[in-house]
Amino acid sequence: GFSGCLSSVVSQPADSVLTYVAQQTGGGGKGSLGVIEGCKIMIEREGPGSLYRGLGSRCLWAGSIIAGQFLLYDVFRTMFGVNRDDLSQVFEVIISNQDSIIS
Repeated sequence: GFSGCLSSVVSQPADSVLTYVAQQTGGGGKGSLGVIEGCKIMIEREGPGSLYRGLGSRCLWAGSIIAGQFLLYDVFRTMFGVNRDDLSQVFEVIISNQDSIIS
């Protein structure tokens, strides 16, 4: 959950600017408003907080998705009887194969 929220905090400003630019240019990507100019306009007109508009719902969504992925991973791992030793053997095979390819 935390990793999903953290990734949302990092990527939210870019998504907000892209959404703003798309709305201003009609969504077709053709227009005179660029991403940097759109960012400047957003900050001038609405303040720096506008870059994080919708962050709460996005954190909730991303955190839920990633937590659900870990839950499914654990459920299937348990259902198929895969334990930590099985996974380390897989990693050893992958590493030894890479070593033989490199040398």
